[in-house]
Amino acid sequence: MSKKNFVKYDSKVRIRNKKELQVRKNEFLKICKILDKLRIRYFLNTGILLGAIRHKGFIPWDWDVELSVYTDEVVQKLDILIDEINSSGFTIDKYYKDLPRLKINFIGKLSKETTKYTIQGWNHNKKQNFFWRTSFKIPDHFLLNMKKIKLFGRYHFAPYRVEKYLEYQYGNWKTPIQTSNKYRYMREEYSGMNIVNDFYKKFENIIKRFLSIFFK
Repeated sequence: MSKKNFVKYDSKVRIRNKKELQVRKNEFLKICKILDKLRIRYFLNTGILLGAIRHKGFIPWDWDVELSVYTDEVVQKLDILIDEINSSGFTIDKYYKDLPRLKINFIGKLSKETTKYTIQGWNHNKKQNFFWRTSFKIPDHFLLNMKKIKLFGRYHFAPYRVEKYLEYQYGNWKTPIQTSNKYRYMREEYSGMNIVNDFYKKFENIIKRFLSIFFK
């Protein structure tokens, strides 16, 4: 299937209308205020950062907004943060408290398919000089001396040398790719994802489940 045709069938990345993006903007700023209130430092990463630099706003076809925090700073405040999100007009979808996956997924006025929000924690491996969560890695020089960038009328922390960081995460970040396929828009160095290895892992798990059913 060609790239052009792929976009047609990838409904996840449909263009959001102005009303939907306005709701997203208002709720994003509300989340920032919640984190400020609880004195939790956050920074822009992933699609929200790419949108801020390349589009001067949201990526119109993006389906989520992710704010990043430092795991060691938020883990003791996680329950308070969840309560604050719930009492501020949002609905918690799911959350993980274990350090490798620490995050909160939630939605606002719009459906989960239109816009979902995530606050996700990053752990610092000081010996090997990188921040990590699950399979994702960021060299720590990007996050130890962050700068502030302006988005929607206020300033937010972002990785130091932001364009170099976007190159690390996306490669050619200046050319838009309207897809939800992470293998296409994320570099393996950042995501830790390899399509061949991941295929064999899934195949291996299927075989194991099959054998467990028929050879109990």
